Parts: sequence; C-alpha cells; structure tokens
Amino acid sequence: MDGTTAAPVKDPFATVPGWMRGAWFFVLLAIGIHGNTVWNRFALDDGLVLNENGYVLQGIAGIPDILTHDSFHGAVGRSAYLSGGRYRPLSLVTFAIEVSLFGLDPVVHHGLNVLLFALLCLVLFRFLQRFVFPGSAWASWCTTLLFTVHPIHTEVVANIKGRDEILSLLFLLLTLHHALLHVRWLEQRPISSQPTSEGRSRRTIAERSPGRWSGLWSVLFFGLALLSKENGLLFIALLPLSIHYFTDSSFIKAIKRSLPVIVIVLLYVGMRVILLEARNNTVEEIMDNPYLHSSISERIGSILFVFLCYAKLMIWPHPLTYDYSYHQVPYHDMGDPIVYLSLALHGWLFAYAVYTFKRKDIIGWCIFFHLAGLLMVSNLVFNIGAPMAERFLFMPSVPFLIGIVEVLRRGLSGPLRSAAWRYGLAFTLFLITTASCVAVVARNAQWSTGDTLFLHDVAVSRNSARARTYAGIAYIHLADSAQSVSEKRKHAQLAVEQFLIADSIHPTYMPTLLNMGLAYLRLDSIEVAERWWDRARAIDPTDGKLKDLELYLFDHYYRGGLTAGTAGDLDEGVRQLRKAVKYAPNHADAWYNLGGVLYTAKRYAEARTAWQRTLELAPEHKDANAGMAALNTLGL
Repeated sequence: MDGTTAAPVKDPFATVPGWMRGAWFFVLLAIGIHGNTVWNRFALDDGLVLNENGYVLQGIAGIPDILTHDSFHGAVGRSAYLSGGRYRPLSLVTFAIEVSLFGLDPVVHHGLNVLLFALLCLVLFRFLQRFVFPGSAWASWCTTLLFTVHPIHTEVVANIKGRDEILSLLFLLLTLHHALLHVRWLEQRPISSQPTSEGRSRRTIAERSPGRWSGLWSVLFFGLALLSKENGLLFIALLPLSIHYFTDSSFIKAIKRSLPVIVIVLLYVGMRVILLEARNNTVEEIMDNPYLHSSISERIGSILFVFLCYAKLMIWPHPLTYDYSYHQVPYHDMGDPIVYLSLALHGWLFAYAVYTFKRKDIIGWCIFFHLAGLLMVSNLVFNIGAPMAERFLFMPSVPFLIGIVEVLRRGLSGPLRSAAWRYGLAFTLFLITTASCVAVVARNAQWSTGDTLFLHDVAVSRNSARARTYAGIAYIHLADSAQSVSEKRKHAQLAVEQFLIADSIHPTYMPTLLNMGLAYLRLDSIEVAERWWDRARAIDPTDGKLKDLELYLFDHYYRGGLTAGTAGDLDEGVRQLRKAVKYAPNHADAWYNLGGVLYTAKRYAEARTAWQRTLELAPEHKDANAGMAALNTLGL
C-alpha cells in the first residue's frame, strides 16, 4: 500500500449533454410522437364522458350537474345502472369548457390531451432532478425519456377519456414535489431569527425559499388530483412514505407532516358520500365484474397472474389492445406454476423493500409505490370492471421506470462501469427509444376511430367476447356505408362471424344478441334477427335498446300484414299482424286491422276477440265498433 487514496468511482449518470438538459426536450418529444392523435375521432369510452354525455354537451352550463353527479351519469342517465360511483369531475369540467369555447371538436380535445401529457413529462423531469436523482442528471433524463416514449401510455393519450389519468398523475406529482419541498424547508428553517443592528429580523436563505408556501400548494394540487381520479387515495400511505425516503424525517414525523393530506381525504370521502351516496350496486354481468364466478383461489391466482402480465407489458409492450375482458384473461388458481412464479417475484420485491426500509433505499420506495398502484386496480378490494388494462399502468409505470434506471445506474457505477458497458447501454437506449417512438405513432393511428380500433385489436383479443362483439359492430357500420349490395352483404356476414364467436364465449352477453339481429337485418333475414332478439328478451325484457328494436319489428310486421291482407294472402296477413300486436300490444289500429283480416278470412270468433281488444284500448274507435256491429248482425 502506498498510502494514496483511490479515486472515487464516477457516476456515469451524473452529467448530460447541454442540449438535453432543458425540459423542453421532453415537451417537444411528447408532442412529436403523440401529435398525430389530433386527427383522430372519438373512440371507445369517449361517449361516456364527452360526445354522448348530456351534462358535458351543455358546456359551461352543465358544470353544476357534472360536480354533483357520478361522472357517467350524464351518459348512462340512471343511477341504478351505475356500479358504484366514479366521481372524476375535473376532466369533465375541462371538456365542458372546451365544448363551450370550440364546440364538439375532437381536434381540440385530443390536442389538449397531448399538451397535458407533455406538461406531465416536464413535471416528472423536474421532480426527478430535484428529489430522486439530484446528483445524476442522466438518470433523470433516461427515466423521463422512457416514460415519454413508452407505448403502454398510448391508450391514455389517444383516448380522450384518458385525460382523467393524465390529470391525476400530473397533480399527484405536483403534490409530491411541493410536499417534499415544504418538508425540506421545515428541516432547514432556523429555530430563531437573528436580529440585525437595526433591530429587524434577518431572513435566511431557507426562509426566503419557495418551500415556505409549498405546503399550501401541495394541499391544493392533492385536492385537484382527487377530483381527477380516485388514485390519489393511495397518497394517504405514499406521501408519508415519500417524505420518509426523500427527506431527513423519520417515518413517524413523516406521518405527522402528512396530516393535511389525510384531512383532505376525509373531506373528499365525505363529499362523495353526500353527492353519490354510499352506493355500490351489485354487478351481475361478468363483462363488468371479471371475478363474478371465480373461487377465492381463482380470484387471487388470477390477480397474481395479471401482475406478471403487467411486468411483461412494462418490459415488452407488444401486442397492445384496448380490451382484456372476459375471457381474454383466463382464470388461474393458486396451484398454477405461473402463479407461483408471480408470487415468488412480487414477494421477493416486497421483502426487499421492507428489508431496506430503514436505510431509505430508493428501490424500496419504487417497489412500495409500484405495488400500491397495482393493488389499487387489482380487483382485490373492490370491483373495477376489468381484470386488467393498459391505462392501469400509467401511474405504476413511474416507480417501475425509476427502479429500472436506478438498478442500471448502480451497475454502471460499480461492477459494470467499463466503457463497453456504458456504450452498450447508450446504444440499447437508442434502439429502445427509436422502436418505442415508431410503435407509439403507429398505435395512435390505430385509435383513429372506434371502428378502426375494434377491427385491429380483435386480432389480439381473440378470446374476448367484448372485442369480438365490437368488431362485429364495426363490420355493421362498414355494411351501412357500403356502395354495393354485395359489399354490404360481405361485411354483414363478417359481422355475423364475429358475433358467433362472441356468443360461444359468452352466450348471455346482451350487446352480442342485439347486434347479431342487426347484422341479420342487413342480410334481409328478419326472422333470424327476431330469434336472436327473443334470446335477448329472455335475459332482460326491460332493456332499452331491445324496446327500440321491438318498435322496428312492429312497424315491419304491421306494414307487411297490411300489404299481405290487401293482396289477398290472408293467412300471411294474419301471421304478420299477430306479430305486430305482440311487439305493440297497446296499438289499437294494429288490433283493428288484425280483426279486419280475420273477418275477411271468415274467422269470426278471432275477429271479435281482436276488435274487443281494440275497443278496450280505444272505446270510441269508429271502425272497430262498426266491425262488432257487423258481427252482431250476422249473429256471431
């Protein structure tokens, strides 16, 4: 030993080229890769919160109703149809303002989604720079880059409804940023002021810090986050945890310093109960309650399997699809080997986070944050309507990517610090970024319309009853816009094929049964359509769409019966008019005309019954009274 001190290992993430230092880079990148969404139309669930939501379509005048109702109430219209309460008014308020200013213009709505996502990337970069990687500029840059270009986020940006996710994460990051800023200001604040010779108090740098007012900002942003989406409720645990990890506060002190957030949560929950009531309607449709028929073992096993699917999508986001509903994600019980793998992986991660809690290992914070985000959307505590979705990874992706970059940073600062490893990582990052940008632009185009999305994604969600049904609906739309009879019939037949597969997966799914009938109408097979609607009626005779279809059937059979009767085909006239009164039992004229055809066919007893029904509905019906008089004259 020569007594010299070894040079410290340089952190390869400590610096970043000057042109990359500005947050503007991520703003331009986000706009560049998601900019093609502004030409998209409405798709998927946009109708629930925008173009079919009566409150939003009123513009600013509808804001009071938006603030006092479930977020889907303006589209669904009846609280009995709502499964529990989605109080996310902030995004709907922005939509209403846009409608007032610009009308119902998808260019405006998509454009604002893109700008908000770009702003989110900027806020994430600043948060990482200041608190997570304060000495590693590359780490902040790489994490934000991976978040900005990750294809898993296309659903949130390309689907206008995804604005609730963007606003929620944006305000939660701002909450975290300002809460940590305020706690650091509290930790640096002097115990007493130092009087000057003039007798005035000299303010220290800490007292002049913006952190002095950041506590109020964090409370404001947290309130906005809760009004964006319920994800913010996680911050009851995550905020004190973050204060513990990123400041000098002990965990107990961190909890005390998080009390304002807890108060806001209590106020928010109270407001929800008052506005929406403590309602949790039972969902008896497996498409909206994915573990309705599962055992406890299948429920937990399937959730663990989904966690593994999420890990796969974060690392390899291909293929992507809008739908993972029944039966796309099959049940797995606790005895499945793949469930054991997921349990071992996530159990080990949780154990690591607990083990390193005292030394405030940032990877442990990432694990707690990521797992908490997944549990929120896991269906373990309450039904969220789907076994999994790409939008559910929007918030958990932040700690996941931070953790990945931190592991790489440590490796390149230690055993993998050779130049070859660094150049290899840089090249790999370039390939990932390029491929991701291409994938994002392509995926955004697939969201251009609902029909485009449905027809593309059915090839991915082959086992989903919903995806098959929606693809069938898209084919019906193509049939309606076809220029030739042969093309119309071709698309209608393709729709039937999709509906048959959906029916084999889920035989009692109402949209399949109702739309199968519509497909057969395009094939001029009304009798077959009627049989499918009879199946739907046996499941839910009160369905509103079914009632509309029954009016169509009434009109068809009523006109057909009159035509057949006039042409002298009395048996066919009777058959069709009997079907007409089946679908409109209170239509007096239909009963009268049925009686008329029966009378002409000399089926007098049946004619009398039909005309008696006519007079029950319309006692002053002149022609029915005349018919009854004729029967009486004949002594019948």
